[in-house]
Amino acid sequence: MADQPEVRTDKITVPQRLDANHVRALAMQKAQHKVRRGHKVRDLHLGDSNPVGGQDVEWSYTYRVV
Repeated sequence: MADQPEVRTDKITVPQRLDANHVRALAMQKAQHKVRRGHKVRDLHLGDSNPVGGQDVEWSYTYRVV
């Protein structure tokens, strides 16, 4: 029986000027850095964004580890 993929959530803070595609790419890099060697990040989805002061925005995102 194959292992079930693990679903994780996280947040990333970025400058407000970045578009969603750029934010998604940065979130993917952050997620890949957090998974163990030999595992991969799949199906990353951006969630809500909220201003966190100044010119920054905090985005939530979810992804699967397989």
